[in-house]
Formats: sequence, structure tokens, C-alpha cells
Amino acid sequence: MTVLLEKIARESKQLSRQERERLAADLIASLDDSPLTQVDEAWIRLAEQRLDDLLTGRVTGVSASRVFDRIRRDHGWNR
Repeated sequence: MTVLLEKIARESKQLSRQERERLAADLIASLDDSPLTQVDEAWIRLAEQRLDDLLTGRVTGVSASRVFDRIRRDHGWNR
């Protein structure tokens, strides 16, 4: 790693989890030359809001097994 890259990596670890997630997403997005569409940006905002809701306790998560059990029950599917 270059000195600058090492400095950026070290300093980025001081950011909050949410800030690091946003930075990582921005960096990954920068690898793709095609610009985000308005729909892409809307999905990103929605995902970020839902993650924030979970992390701050505004909503609680539901286990995958509980979700799948409900789908099976609602559609009459048996295991």
C-alpha cells in the first residue's frame, strides 16, 4: 500500500459504522463507470433507511425461519 492509502485506511477506521458503510458503497460504486439512475439512488436511500431503522431500534428484525414459516402457512405449503 502507498503511504496515502495507508493513511486513508487508518483514518477511515475512525468513522462510525454507518459512515464506513457509506464510504465503502461509494468506493464500490466508483469502480463502475456507469452512473447510478434515479431508481438506483432511490433503492440505495431505502436500503440505508431500513438499515438505520434496524440499527437504531426503530424496528426489529424477523428471523428468516419465521418469515419462511409464515409464507408456507399463508400459501398452504408444507415442509
